[in-house]
Amino acid sequence: MNRILTILFAGFIMGAFVATQAYGLTLSDMQVKITSRGHTATFRLYDTMAAKEFYDQLPLKLDLSNFRDAQWMFYPPEKLSVTAQEAYHDGKKGELSYYAPWGDVFMLYKDFYAGDEMHRLGINLAGIEEIAHMSGNAIIEKKETKVSKNQTAMVINVTTNGKTTVFQLNHSDAARQLYAQLPLSIKVENYSHDEKIFYPPEKLNTTDTPQADAKAGTLAYYAPWGDVVMFYKDFGAATGLYELGHAVSGSEYIKDMSGAIRVEKGNVP
Repeated sequence: MNRILTILFAGFIMGAFVATQAYGLTLSDMQVKITSRGHTATFRLYDTMAAKEFYDQLPLKLDLSNFRDAQWMFYPPEKLSVTAQEAYHDGKKGELSYYAPWGDVFMLYKDFYAGDEMHRLGINLAGIEEIAHMSGNAIIEKKETKVSKNQTAMVINVTTNGKTTVFQLNHSDAARQLYAQLPLSIKVENYSHDEKIFYPPEKLNTTDTPQADAKAGTLAYYAPWGDVVMFYKDFGAATGLYELGHAVSGSEYIKDMSGAIRVEKGNVP
């Protein structure tokens, strides 16, 4: 499986849309949708002053400019307040960032290294491949999240050889669809040196499903193959790899899973 490293993402935990970490920055619950020429990408913003100032200016309709065939940029009416904490040089495809000297916000559709400092605003949730096809003008607006903090958590048990690993699912579309297909008695397969995989009967819709920054215990979905992945070692991110949840107990059993497994709905431990 050719899983090319793209961007870091730590997603939904404990059944609610809450702040997590990426690149050492805390992620907020602010989401932004950017649409141009019928192409849409959504981003989750960091919990920074610059991101809040950008979010407060929405909605906007602005012209897009291309820079070095790697990014589409636009100029919000008011400049943003940045700090050294958000600064970086080595940008990854899918990042939403800000360049303070020009006052432009930009979306990377290719990896990009800058000699000057760029500042992180957010990470891509969906539509990463849509960015490259944008042009002309764009509508930049707030995207309301559908997840309630009081929403019931989804938990699944994966059992084999008398041992059970419990996963807490996020509330993404893909996680909900996997949950709806349970229970399953299915074959687990070993792949590479860091993961176990199985193929649910129906493929999952990854709309509004966060990209994965897989670590030991991460439950993910690899859309190009249609397989659910249980990681027992740290892996990182890859194009087409989406986060479904994480192990809350029994992660040490993933490595030794083999043969037939039972995947069923469980209870919050």
